[in-house]
Amino acid sequence: MTAAGARPCTGFLFPGQSSEYVGMGVEFHRKHPLFRAGIDRHADQFRRLTGVGPLDVFADPAAQTRAELLQPAVFLLQVALAEFWTSCGVRPDAVVGHSLGEYAAACVAGVFGVEEGLELVSARGRAFAAVPGAGRMVAVGGPDPAELEGMVAAQGGAASVAAYNAPERIVVSGTDAAMGELAAAFERRGWLTIPLETTHAFHSTLVAPVVPELVAAAARIRHRPPAVPLALNLTGGWAAGGELGAEYWGRQLTSPVRFMAGVRALMDDGCTVFLEVGPGRTLTTAGRAQSDGSELWLAGLAPRTPDSVTVLEHLTRLEEAGIPVDWVQYHAPFRATGRAVGDRPGADRPPPAPSTELPFRIERVVIHESASAAGSGVAVVRHRVGEPAREVVDVSVVDDAGRPVVEVFGLELGAGTGEEAGGPDQLSPEEAERLLASLDALTEDQLHALLPLWAGPGASTPVGSTEE
Repeated sequence: MTAAGARPCTGFLFPGQSSEYVGMGVEFHRKHPLFRAGIDRHADQFRRLTGVGPLDVFADPAAQTRAELLQPAVFLLQVALAEFWTSCGVRPDAVVGHSLGEYAAACVAGVFGVEEGLELVSARGRAFAAVPGAGRMVAVGGPDPAELEGMVAAQGGAASVAAYNAPERIVVSGTDAAMGELAAAFERRGWLTIPLETTHAFHSTLVAPVVPELVAAAARIRHRPPAVPLALNLTGGWAAGGELGAEYWGRQLTSPVRFMAGVRALMDDGCTVFLEVGPGRTLTTAGRAQSDGSELWLAGLAPRTPDSVTVLEHLTRLEEAGIPVDWVQYHAPFRATGRAVGDRPGADRPPPAPSTELPFRIERVVIHESASAAGSGVAVVRHRVGEPAREVVDVSVVDDAGRPVVEVFGLELGAGTGEEAGGPDQLSPEEAERLLASLDALTEDQLHALLPLWAGPGASTPVGSTEE
């Protein structure tokens, strides 16, 4: 465990293929300049390699069925998210990826750069596209590993154990016939059996034809020793200096993913905070299955929750866990837009004059959250900043379908009432507190009407305000 007062050890978890969903990262690309910059910086290379833009793949269900588009898109999404979290002060002390996610983990660990990684993963995707998708994969819950391994071995080379994800959570992969027999045998034993939607039977002999092209592409990439500890899929242990190279990726492709051992290595090394960097919650769910409950597990982006709400909630929980979140960096791009309290999207306003003061010195962060079963509600992150202290909030309002209706960042609350505080329109902290507690009952127009009233006298605090 982490000593009192010390920053907790943080592990980044990078999910593999099948964690993707239509719309992943699209809203966050539109809403937050830091993440958008991480994607756009490599968009030209992505188009050169794939013929389309990354957002085209994030948003298109047809594109996500094509390995040559999906695999580099997942990689780029993950490394851009890792860059965003790091910019906000959330740095990985160790990393582990799952299958395709191991490429992003290696990149974040410094084994190769983003451009090199995009070249490699694009070559991997093209190699898979050239091999007809055959076979399938099945997740099995509750098996005895030795018994399951014996059943798989009895299929000869037609089936393989593809992944050891968590205690009693194993994935098998192989031909349609072998998987049909195994799935029936698993169900007769009462084992939970879940078919997985994948483009290929990964980590089986069926993908061996991809290996030569993948190894040749990896040989063109310079591999460096990891600068951040990296737990490997192939062994479940820590990467050594010369262990990662072209041949590694060939062996990784046809061998079981030992994620359970990898995440255990992070836990044994002292990691108590785990962040899934990518779409979905597969890896945090698997990691939590071998946790004693003392660790913090934060899932990735989700289709039913706006990305920016997920990120704000995670940043708040990370700060509460002892991670020194850099709220200055998080807010800086919004303050640089020159937008003011109550501005609608498209408002044309010159950028603010440069400030010599440090605008955000965080003393505390708390979150107010209210949501119905249908997904509507509001998430509010409050900060007390500056000298003298001022109340600043970030607001995310979500409609019944789970879509973001309005988002406001860096809104400064007033400090008092009456003439002393700037006139009758100024809200007291108590009135502001009541409004924050009832935000989910407000319409969008009511919210926009109230925003100027919450600001201090002569407010010109720049905020970002967007809506769908």
